Amino acid sequence: MKKIMQPLILISIVFLLNCCTPFFISHDFDIQTSNHQTVAILPFEMKYTGIIPEELNEEDLMIIEEAESVAFMTSYYNEVLRSTKSGKKPIRVDIQHYKKTMQLLNDNKISILNSWNMKSEDLAQILQVDAVLKGYIEKNQLIPDLESFGIDVGIHILNIMTDNSLWPWIPFSLTKSKEVNTNYSLVNGQDGIILWSIAYKIEADWRSPADQIIDDVNRRSSKKFPYRIK
Repeated sequence: MKKIMQPLILISIVFLLNCCTPFFISHDFDIQTSNHQTVAILPFEMKYTGIIPEELNEEDLMIIEEAESVAFMTSYYNEVLRSTKSGKKPIRVDIQHYKKTMQLLNDNKISILNSWNMKSEDLAQILQVDAVLKGYIEKNQLIPDLESFGIDVGIHILNIMTDNSLWPWIPFSLTKSKEVNTNYSLVNGQDGIILWSIAYKIEADWRSPADQIIDDVNRRSSKKFPYRIK
């Protein structure tokens, strides 16, 4: 009986993991991407569901959203490359550097917020790539201190969010773990077809440094990034 139960338990665990992590990859992914050479990671779309501090105005929130968007994009770029460290699970395409992506968007007068609503195939053409990676992050905590990514949101915003104190700015009276909903999609630049996607929920420790929080959120998905050389 024990020998029979063990495989059943294992199957149940695998089923639960798959249910908790919706995953899709095109059945002919290798065929559709056989000519792909370069992929760009787009600025992530951010959605905030928490309580907004009264002192923050619309302009302040836009600054934070754009800063977080770039931070998540930067982190994902680094995490994908890190997942191939020491020749482990190498990928067969180049990942366009995020600075080039941002420069091309700026040159074409496309703001970060506007890029969220544009067609993927249009962005791929502008960025001169074969496919784009779109990320969506839904959370209930703002991350104003992004100095670790070289991003300055301004003393005014930082003072509001930290209550004029230094990092760590999350009060210890709050629960440190907050749920973050994520979704990542790789979109074909030629026709806008989704080639690969993954979505999951993760508990983030908001009393950790900003770069650690963001890297932790991105790491699981980046390890599943396709184009791996078998």
